[in-house]
Amino acid sequence: MNSVTAVGNNEVYANVLRSAVGNLIEPAMVRMAEKRGVQIIDHNVIYKLIDEVKDILSKHLASLVSYRVTGEADITQVFEINLKRREKTAIAGCKVRNGVINRARKVRVLRGQEIIDDGTISSLKNVKEDVNEMRKDTECGIGFEGWTDFEPGDHVQCYEEIHEKRHL
Repeated sequence: MNSVTAVGNNEVYANVLRSAVGNLIEPAMVRMAEKRGVQIIDHNVIYKLIDEVKDILSKHLASLVSYRVTGEADITQVFEINLKRREKTAIAGCKVRNGVINRARKVRVLRGQEIIDDGTISSLKNVKEDVNEMRKDTECGIGFEGWTDFEPGDHVQCYEEIHEKRHL
């Protein structure tokens, strides 16, 4: 039992309700465990039991999230464009300086070292044509989903989130 309770960390741990040697699993006990959402684990070899407990607990660990910048652009100008019904919105005129700005990826806008917006791209245009991505040394217009408080001199970073499963 000590081997099983030692598995885990400060996020997940095994809670052993009962342990014994011999035939424990009576039909009434199985029904009661199912009703209460308790998982019964039965093994003949301790290391197989430990491995199964580790696998079960590992499924409950939060993923490790890291970020990889895939493209960067500088906002050089701010344009206002007309939308439907006489509405206007601001578009950031940008020059891509590294990598690729991709419409499908997340973006964050930095003013100095501070992140002032973290969201998605609502429109990406080259001249007046809708595009899915822009590469280094090209100019484009970027519209941000639900946000227009950008200024010339702000920096745009396009990035991807990488989720890695954690294990005990």
